[in-house]
Order: sequence, then C-alpha cells, then structure tokens
Amino acid sequence: MSALAQIAKQQPFTVVTGSDVPQRFFTDDILDACEIAVMDFNPANVEHVDLVVVSPAYDANHPEIKRAAELGVEILSYPQYLGRLMSEKIGICVSGTHGKTTTTAMLGKILIESGFDPTIVVGSEVPALGGNAHVGSGSFFLAESCEYRRHFLNYSPLHLIITNMELDHPDYFRDLNDVLEAFNSLAAKLPPEGNLVIWEEDPSRKSISTQGSITTYGLTDASDVQALNITYDNQGSHFDVMIRGELAGHLDLVVTGRHNILNALAAIALTRNLGLPLEIIFASLAGFTGTKRRFERIGTRNGAIIFDDYAHHPTEIQTTLDGVRRSYPERRIRAVFQPHTFSRTQKLLNEFSESFLQADEVVLAEIFSSARETRISDFSSLSLASLIEKKGTLTRYFSTLDEITQYLGQTVSDNDLVITLGAGDIYKVGQDLIC
Repeated sequence: MSALAQIAKQQPFTVVTGSDVPQRFFTDDILDACEIAVMDFNPANVEHVDLVVVSPAYDANHPEIKRAAELGVEILSYPQYLGRLMSEKIGICVSGTHGKTTTTAMLGKILIESGFDPTIVVGSEVPALGGNAHVGSGSFFLAESCEYRRHFLNYSPLHLIITNMELDHPDYFRDLNDVLEAFNSLAAKLPPEGNLVIWEEDPSRKSISTQGSITTYGLTDASDVQALNITYDNQGSHFDVMIRGELAGHLDLVVTGRHNILNALAAIALTRNLGLPLEIIFASLAGFTGTKRRFERIGTRNGAIIFDDYAHHPTEIQTTLDGVRRSYPERRIRAVFQPHTFSRTQKLLNEFSESFLQADEVVLAEIFSSARETRISDFSSLSLASLIEKKGTLTRYFSTLDEITQYLGQTVSDNDLVITLGAGDIYKVGQDLIC
C-alpha cells in the first residue's frame, strides 16, 4: 500500500493520505520521507476524498470503508487500483509463490540502470531503489504481483515471470490445482506478442499455457537460461550463465542461496527478451545487495551474526536455511521462527516441521495472526515445536518475543548465526539483540 501511495502522489493534482493501525512499520519511514500523512483509523478520514483504495487485509465492514460506501465515494481494492495504473503503461508482472520481491527488485535495478526509468511497485524496501517504489517517466510498469484471492488477475501484463507455484494462502485456495488455475488464468491474459518467463524445474510448469512466447530458466540442461558451475561462500553465490546452450558469462552475486540464483536467472531471461545488453544486466546484478527482510544482515551480538528474513512458508524457510548452511557451514545456525496465520500453520504443519533440518536449533514464537483471519483458534506453536523436535532438531518454545530475546541474549556465542524468520513482528528480536 505504501508503494502505491507514493505512485499515486505523483498523479497530477492528487493529494494522498492514509490510515493505519498505531503500530509503526518500516514503511512509515518511507511515507514520512514522501510527506504522506498517515492517521489512525477514523471514518472521518474518508469524508472529503474522491477515491478510497483499500488493502486486502480489510473488508466492507471496516468503519472507513463503510463510511466511504455511504458517501458514494469510489472504492477500489489495492489490485484494482494497481491494475488501473499499470494499464497506462507496458506491464511487467512478477508472480509466484516465492521469490517475487527479490526478482522484482533485481529487474527494477536492471531497468533503471539501463535507462528505461520504469515505474516500480515492490513488496519490500530495496536500497538500490531508495525504497519500495520508483516513480519513473518511462514506458514500463513493473509490479510484484500476488496470487492471493486472484488479485493479479486485475493486471494485464505484456511480460510475465512465474517463479514457482505451490499451495499457499490456504484460507483462500482449496488446493494446488486451485492455485495452478489462478496462475494459468494470468498467463492466458498475455497477448500473442507477450513473453512468459517460467522456472523450468517447477513440477507444474507444463500445466501453464499462454499465447505468448515462453522462456524457461533453471539449473537443468532443458532450461533456456541456465546456471552452471555453482559455488557458494560467505561473499555470495558464483556461477556461469548459459543462454540456449551458449556461455553468456560468469556472475558473482552478493546475495547468496540457490533461490537467489534462480531469481537472477529469471531477471536475465526477461531483460534479454527486452533486448538489453548482457554486460549491463550482469553488472547490475553483481551490484544487487538485496532487499529489506530477505536474508538481511542486521548486526552482531557477542561475535554472533544476526540476520532477518521474511520467510513464512515451509519452502521459503527450507530454501533460506539451505543458503545459510552453504554460505556459513562452520556456524551454529539458530532459527527463530514466528508462524504467520493459523490457517497456513495448520494446513502446512507437517511441511513446516520438515523445513528446519539445516538448523542446529529452532526457537519458536507464538503464531502471528493476520488481520484477515476472522476465527479465533486455540491452535498453538507448541504443536509445531513437538513435531520439529521429533525430527531430531533441538526446539524451544516461548510465548512472548521478550522471552525469546532474553533467552538468546543469555546464550548467544561467537560461533552462532541467528536468523529470525516470519512475516509478523519477529524481526524485533534481532533488532533488540543488537541494541
């Protein structure tokens, strides 16, 4: 929402304000810098406006939305308004269950440094972009595009990336087939002159069809854009890039992990389809330092390294910890996880329990409930803690973040790597540890 607010403010004769809960997030600093006022929720906030754009976290019963409806004010959801803005330019959508934010950020950096000056909406703060949005004068509109409630079907891209497809958001999607139907509907919106870039090794790749051309990327010989001779260290990831069987060059990424190699390959595939020179693409990616809350190194404590990551799905956790283990094999990895939403935790409980095998210790917080969850559940992180421990990984549960911070502060040593994981407020633990 904050990214969209920044773009909306650049529209002619437009004044933008916002409403939110009192708790501050990193996006508040971005909005302050843009001089966009954010007020506490109050129906009076919408009484003298022409348009209300609503986060998917809230429904028609929200007091401000109800009041706007009573006044006859136009109400658009976030994806509806984003789709309206994108329709005025050449749309590039980055979709997928995982990797959307980093891939969008990589693409945005390449396009900016290539002189295209795109408009960009991305789901996290990106140092290379100076925030989570970029308002450009060029013809491209690049957007991270979420599948939740089929929101991305509000967009009509010319270029589309699908990073991967798994079951997530079980409060909405019935099963994997339901997820695949949504992605297929998005791919079907591409015109004949459009481009689809998709991960070759995705088990469901062949279920996706489109009128446009298809470029695949991955780690196998079947991929149009492939990574070979991969190595990892605490400086990042290193590999050769093959494009349709020919060596395109060598790339050293500062960001580590197999998943970031795949993200970079997706960005390479799309920008090559746009005709960008390889030397610019590679140089831009080599200078990419990541995004906020994606394996972000935030400091140290008693010699231990403290990282934070937004991973909140089993595959994301497993992939992140795999990257940590490859880059820091000598460290004791202490994963501090806060499950996000009761529905996801219950539906994927077994998958979560198997995602911490690369950790030496797991510290579990209580489940962080989403604003979109309407039912109260007595389900607890204790159920997950029991399953993880049965698989042989030392696991501890604490009911509050203060208890976790206290425990880690007393036990952290110079050989540790502590990584907080989750989409809630678990990042506060890392911040408190380095204070």
